Amino acid sequence: MAPQERILISSDGTRIWAESNGNTSKHTIVFVHGLSCTALGWDRQFADPELQREFHLVRYEMRGHGRSGKPLDEAAYESRKIAEDFRVVCEAFGVVQPFLAGWSLGGAIVVDVVTAYGVDYLSGVIYIGGSIVALHYHGPCRHPHITEVFPTTVSFTSDDLSEGAERFVDSCFAKQLTYEERLSFMGGFIMQPRSARFWSIKRVQDHTVWEREARPLPVLIVQGTEDLHCLYETMTSIARRVYDDVEVKIMPGIGHTPHYENTVETNHTLVDWVKKAVAKKSVVGI
Repeated sequence: MAPQERILISSDGTRIWAESNGNTSKHTIVFVHGLSCTALGWDRQFADPELQREFHLVRYEMRGHGRSGKPLDEAAYESRKIAEDFRVVCEAFGVVQPFLAGWSLGGAIVVDVVTAYGVDYLSGVIYIGGSIVALHYHGPCRHPHITEVFPTTVSFTSDDLSEGAERFVDSCFAKQLTYEERLSFMGGFIMQPRSARFWSIKRVQDHTVWEREARPLPVLIVQGTEDLHCLYETMTSIARRVYDDVEVKIMPGIGHTPHYENTVETNHTLVDWVKKAVAKKSVVGI
């Protein structure tokens, strides 16, 4: 099908940009980007003919990011509202029990969705590039490099904005981007208000329901060894403690953004794993 862009209105009136592509007769993967980024980060997935053929692809931009609304107050980033954004996107495109693919901060949305709607709302989880499995565990899993960069990224000083954008974007990749690529990723950072960036990562999120109930969800972790945002061995150990079925794909020499740095292998991994997860679910359901 041809791509369909929508501007949706979440339950509190916040505007949410979303797009649907691929084969609507197949299982859906909803892609959620990371902090201070946009859905453009998934372009190499949405342009992949195999992914388009095998799955219904949906992506949206989280509140506080990109083409979505950017509220500035803490209350706008309550867990329930984050979950409602996800639900509004699913309902707009007729999606039931999707797989959620979260890059970095996008992985934390799983906690909000499971807490609000239960574990059966999702079919499985794909954590890509040092995903934050829960905001509660961000501290123990945070790489020292991004810890050093973080104060500049949320600085109140306007003169820090360009430096913060450059350091943040550069930390996401193991290899140097082209000038055009770098500007594209920096644009998502610069167009985001500082308060939206701060509350997106510092909001309150209760992880207890997720940690207690998420065990049945199948999980894929796609992870680069040169990730400067995440201590991925710690993150993986937490995921294995919470979930029963965790598969890990390690990519040597790749940084925080496997889906962009190593697109072909990442996309093939997604196709194979989702098909396998669907097949397992079908067998269990017989």
